[in-house]
Amino acid sequence: MRELDKNGIIREEGKDTICPIDGEKGAAYVHTLQGDDHVGPASIMISYTWGYSIGDIVDVLTNYCTSNGLNPKKVYVWICCLCNNQHRVVEMKKRKEDIPFEEFHKVFHGRVTGIRHVLAMMSPWTKPEYLTRVWCIFELFTASMMEDCKITIEMPEREREDFLEGLDEDALKHADKLFSVLSSTDVEKAEASVLSDRENILNIVKNETGGYGQFNVAINGLIRTWVLQLIKDAARSRLDDVVDGEYDKDCALFHSRVGILFWRLGELESAMDMYRVELKMKVKKFGSDHLRMTYPLNNIAIVLKNQGKYEEALEYYTKALIINEKKYGRESVEVATTLNNMGGAYQEQDEYDKAIDTYNRALVIREEKLGPDHIDTAATQVNIGSLLTYQKINYDELMETYNKVLPIFEKEYGRDSVEMAMLLGNMAVTLVFQGKFEDAMEKFQLSLAIYEKVLGMDHQDTVNTRNNIAILKEEMQTK
Repeated sequence: MRELDKNGIIREEGKDTICPIDGEKGAAYVHTLQGDDHVGPASIMISYTWGYSIGDIVDVLTNYCTSNGLNPKKVYVWICCLCNNQHRVVEMKKRKEDIPFEEFHKVFHGRVTGIRHVLAMMSPWTKPEYLTRVWCIFELFTASMMEDCKITIEMPEREREDFLEGLDEDALKHADKLFSVLSSTDVEKAEASVLSDRENILNIVKNETGGYGQFNVAINGLIRTWVLQLIKDAARSRLDDVVDGEYDKDCALFHSRVGILFWRLGELESAMDMYRVELKMKVKKFGSDHLRMTYPLNNIAIVLKNQGKYEEALEYYTKALIINEKKYGRESVEVATTLNNMGGAYQEQDEYDKAIDTYNRALVIREEKLGPDHIDTAATQVNIGSLLTYQKINYDELMETYNKVLPIFEKEYGRDSVEMAMLLGNMAVTLVFQGKFEDAMEKFQLSLAIYEKVLGMDHQDTVNTRNNIAILKEEMQTK
């Protein structure tokens, strides 16, 4: 209780000031300020956790002003610790009372409605504290549901630099970290300083927003949009530093890695843009038949296949295959990679004989060169399984294969990865053919939960899985 008698920096400033709202002694910090350089109508409401440092908050606000060409002296921010009367909060605590949720919610809702611009602060990006606080994510969700309410997500400069540097080092591992952030959002696990606030917010989420799952997906969608724009801006900045599209090793590598990240997030057009920048630079520097062409050729072909442009994809795969066979030999790991990808293009065109022959050739190479438990070997086994699912084969053997590669996928990609969702979907289809509908439904639901969190509600893989669940439900009702 003695700690409550210490005013600290914020309350000390207004301890002798009369509050203009209730006429009592002790005012909010904002009511002690005078002059246009210090106080004015807010154009931003900052949403943050109390665990963030003052330095990081200032850093985020300064970066926002700089990136938007604004004068910090004339950008007014509503921040709860300075604009809410902390003297009244302390007085209630001394009486062992909490501010009623309804009052707090009314103030917050009024500020969002009036200001119509929420700046949410995320840090650290690998595990944002913001996403662990129920008030914070509820503020972000509420703003997203309001018409004409702008949402800006920012992080301190050191976090931004760390995120972008990770793209240079290993885009795939970086993507796995990002998937981990997206899949870990769970409003039911979020905390609040006042237990009753948490209970009230969870009741609103459960009864008025479509439930916890839909709420989590909506929050992830906002974060995903922010991250994608952050990466696009970084790629654009890198390219602006290159003269007339000349080859720049670091720039080409960055675009290649960012392309992989976009592809894994299902952003195919953005991935294609990245890969074409890399390809154009390398062709100009090395020529179209150089070994360095194989990576962009393969990557572009993968995107084309995902876009349903199978003939174009096979053209790019064939170019890469010719280069790899010439350089490494017909039984090389590099050739196996291209063959595995080509098999997928043939499969999508219903050219099953070509697909199985191509897959099997890739599998033989991978088993010999990499071993039976390698992730690439497992991936080819899964591809063969997906092809044979509809061929009336021995489904028990196929499930054995899937169960064997499941821990390999989980170890390599993580349990909440897109790759795991794909594998779970394949297992579900096989279980349907086995007549094990309950088990199939469980696998479909697990797959859908991952797709919704990582790729979003409207991604084609999410939609397809949701449709499969609907079809299975109808089938189960007729049995």
